[in-house]
Amino acid sequence: MNGGAGRDDATVERAADFARRFADWWAAPAPDRLDTILSERVRLVAPLLPTTESLADAEGAFATLLEAIPDLTAEVHRWGATADGVLIEFTLSGTAGGAPVSWDAVDRFVLGADGLAVERVSYFDSASLRPSNPT
Repeated sequence: MNGGAGRDDATVERAADFARRFADWWAAPAPDRLDTILSERVRLVAPLLPTTESLADAEGAFATLLEAIPDLTAEVHRWGATADGVLIEFTLSGTAGGAPVSWDAVDRFVLGADGLAVERVSYFDSASLRPSNPT
């Protein structure tokens, strides 16, 4: 992991703390532990998924995702502090329908005063995750 060049120490430490908790959550993801990284009022945006606006909605969305890919985990490669939060680059991997799946992502988090995310926008190429249409 790395920090945020040009950012003050408090901003970088807050981002580092969040990045550690994010990596810990993804090492053994469980929807009922999302409160270690997400605020009660959190907006989550990601390709292929409906936008959610609360922790309860996020828990439901992640439960659905983990039903489809029960062994889903993520490996954090690097992170960087931003003025209002943190960017995290990582790779998600697991097994869906008996086949391995893996994709790279970057999540942009806006952190609240308590260090929990109030917004997350996930950026990844969803083409490899879409069902193929036989021709």
